[in-house]
Amino acid sequence: MILAVTPAVEPLPVTQTLPTVDGDIDVGGRIAREFLPRAREEVHALHRSGGSGLAVVAAYTDAIDRLVRFLYGNATLHFQVRNPLITQRCAVLAQGGYGRGELNPYSDIDLLVLYPWKVTPYVETIADAILYPLWDAGLQVGHALRNVRESARWAARDLKAKTAILDARYLCGDESVFADFDVAMREHVWSANQADFVKEKVAESIERHQRAGDSIYLLQPQLKDGKGGLRDLHTALWMAKVRFRVRTMRDLIACNVLSEREVAELEHAVDFLFRVRNGMHLLSDSHQDLLTFELQEQLAAEMGFGEGPSGREAFMRAYYREATTANRVSEAVIGRSVRSTEPYRGRLSVRTIRDGMRIVRGELTVAGRSLFEREPWALVDVFLEAQRHQVPLAESTRDTIRQSAELLAAAHDDPRAARAFRAILRARRGVGDTVVAMHDLGVLKVLVPEFAHLECLVSHDPFHVYTVDHHTFLALREIERLRNGEFQEVLPHLTEVVRELPQPELLMLGMLFHDIGKGWADNHPARGARMWQALGTRLGLHEDEIAATEFLIREHLTMSHLAQHRDIHDDRLVADFCRTCGSVENLERLYVLTYADMRGVGPGVWNNWRGMLVTELYVRAREFFERGEFVPEDRSARANRVRQRVRTAAIPAIRPAVERLVETMPDSYFLSTPEEALTDHAELVRRLVERDEAGAEDAVVMHRAEFPELGYLELAIATRDRPGLFAMITGVLAAEGLNILAARIATSRDGIALDAFRLSRPSEEPALDPERAERLETTLRDVLRGTIDVEQLVQRSARPWLRRRRGRPIPTAIDIDNDVSDTYTVLDVTAADRVGLLFTITNCLYRQRVGIHLAKVTTMVTQALDAFYVTDLEGRKIEDAARLEQIRTALLEALEPPAEQPQTTAAGG
Repeated sequence: MILAVTPAVEPLPVTQTLPTVDGDIDVGGRIAREFLPRAREEVHALHRSGGSGLAVVAAYTDAIDRLVRFLYGNATLHFQVRNPLITQRCAVLAQGGYGRGELNPYSDIDLLVLYPWKVTPYVETIADAILYPLWDAGLQVGHALRNVRESARWAARDLKAKTAILDARYLCGDESVFADFDVAMREHVWSANQADFVKEKVAESIERHQRAGDSIYLLQPQLKDGKGGLRDLHTALWMAKVRFRVRTMRDLIACNVLSEREVAELEHAVDFLFRVRNGMHLLSDSHQDLLTFELQEQLAAEMGFGEGPSGREAFMRAYYREATTANRVSEAVIGRSVRSTEPYRGRLSVRTIRDGMRIVRGELTVAGRSLFEREPWALVDVFLEAQRHQVPLAESTRDTIRQSAELLAAAHDDPRAARAFRAILRARRGVGDTVVAMHDLGVLKVLVPEFAHLECLVSHDPFHVYTVDHHTFLALREIERLRNGEFQEVLPHLTEVVRELPQPELLMLGMLFHDIGKGWADNHPARGARMWQALGTRLGLHEDEIAATEFLIREHLTMSHLAQHRDIHDDRLVADFCRTCGSVENLERLYVLTYADMRGVGPGVWNNWRGMLVTELYVRAREFFERGEFVPEDRSARANRVRQRVRTAAIPAIRPAVERLVETMPDSYFLSTPEEALTDHAELVRRLVERDEAGAEDAVVMHRAEFPELGYLELAIATRDRPGLFAMITGVLAAEGLNILAARIATSRDGIALDAFRLSRPSEEPALDPERAERLETTLRDVLRGTIDVEQLVQRSARPWLRRRRGRPIPTAIDIDNDVSDTYTVLDVTAADRVGLLFTITNCLYRQRVGIHLAKVTTMVTQALDAFYVTDLEGRKIEDAARLEQIRTALLEALEPPAEQPQTTAAGG
């Protein structure tokens, strides 16, 4: 084992069952098939009994070694008996993880059959007698047959091959062949192309991190390829082998690359990671590296952290701590390997920037711990100086800070520390990186003890991808990226707003501490706002600055909620929102914070559709502020102005159709429909009337408008109104696999239903091509005629490959809001997403004799959060408590899936 010292372990009992070598190679498959399951059972027992990660790995690797040696010995005797006069030589080597001695219970193995010159019948016999039994036993075996010279040439010209060779370990066979191989590797491979090898491995590591999520603090991390995973340590050691000619991590102590303390911390981390990976393999009976929520629950209980959410959180905090150690040590080794392959050119540059701090060769160094003992507040100032001069902290400085961070505890309320921290947040560049460095080195949680609770805190929802602290740091960086013009082309409005904000540090403070109230059972924004009062005072803010930041913490979810789940065309709602903001500056900061908060949740949470909703709410609120009063306009007056504008703009050819639309559609239609869509809708109604007059039965007409830059298309459907129409349409759309983002429902005075659906458009391809649109129209017409049962249609559309992604169970919840709107009752439905969910809801509401006027649909990973503006069939708000409870109960019953029914993820709505 090369990442840590191999522990002394007793051989597994199953190794005693291997028979004496007798040359009968025909029994190899049977022996391997019997041996492997027993070996896994025994390592499982060792694991369950508390065996360390290193011990289980060492015991299993030893068992596989003994099996391979038995197969080799049997094959050799078999050949020698038949060819007694022929002397043959070859060696069998383990490569990759097997070569490193790191076999977890379901790991693949990689073998190299090495021979001196050319392949002989003996070499072929050895290879076949080893490989076929291992394959028969169910092992995944990579293999190669090469001579010493071919191996050296192959490794010298292929840098990927070089990594496999670097981990090679002798298993059995002729030791002189392996000795020749080892000399060739050291003389011709290890030292060749060092700079290119290091450069390729750095690039490979960056690409691998990006593929696996580029963060240690993912809620479902990748144990091998993720940041802080085992592959980081392998990469570091490969570089160290090439540069320093070592074989193990512990060898780096003698090279002054790692300290004894760092190696001890690393070995503890490797032991933990191996124990977790052993458990993952054994629980899943497979080669599993994704630490899913389900596995977290099981491992937390199995490893003694406890059951339920508290046990899982304790387990994951331990995982993040050890993965951080692995990441820190691997980055240190990689950094020192890179620097050692880049010769320094030029004069030694040394610049003193303040007493006890210098910049040496482009890195900030400190005189030692004594500086922080004299001036504890300098533990914050050192980060400010690094940020100000745009230089990294030297590795020795980072170690000193990490070991000295507790000194700040006695002076965390020192005004000088507070001023330095505010200056860091006020800077134009490097805010996110500097705050992350403070966090990683343990300074942030000492300066702000309230932040310590967020360290590695898991969010209990299905859409956060990262821990709370890392989500916060990502959001800070998103503000910086926006301010630096990275999204000038695609987000010009937000870029302009963030660049013109006064006192940008208030936005940064609000972002940094927006989730500080998380982790307790109560309302975390309100709790965080209460916590902020004392914290803001300690950081030296005056009353108005504290109030501005408190507003951001208290209301950080408000804008996203209103934009996605409420009718932002309702003047009363916008006026109430403006009163909540209180000032244009608060509105602007909240707008930017909402953007960054959503971007920091995970990939795809902020998209063009949600961006449009949030921006539309911002623009409407800004208009209210510019008018200087937060009084809703008269709805009829506003609707009449829209009617007049559409009349004036209509060309003569479509004026009769426009006139009909203007005269028959209600005010609510004109207040919620984009004006540019009105003439298209007028034409749509005209086509429907023509079909009616021509005697068409159950006529349906559609119009679609594509908005690729916003990620959606709008589908308008006109037909004669009837009970349950909206549910029928949503069912047909779901069956067709179309994802509904929002819907507006309107009915004219002469009984024409004009429903507009916004459908997601996730790719460059049209979401609704002409052939699909024709099929949709035909299906809907058949549903209206009664020749197709819509409920059966939706059930048949459940596709077996659209299975729900495994995750935490999502409880169904129905919330009723009768305060947000003067006209409608609002039903908020939270449920696990699945095929036809929107149809299930709307069909239930239809059966409950509830009229739907607006639907806003949000899907976050596997959770649906849908809002419905409803009335009774007479158009009145539903305010009777018993009636509301009846509706709630009916929805809960409808949304409870049968226990035996496989759950699927939604294709529509």
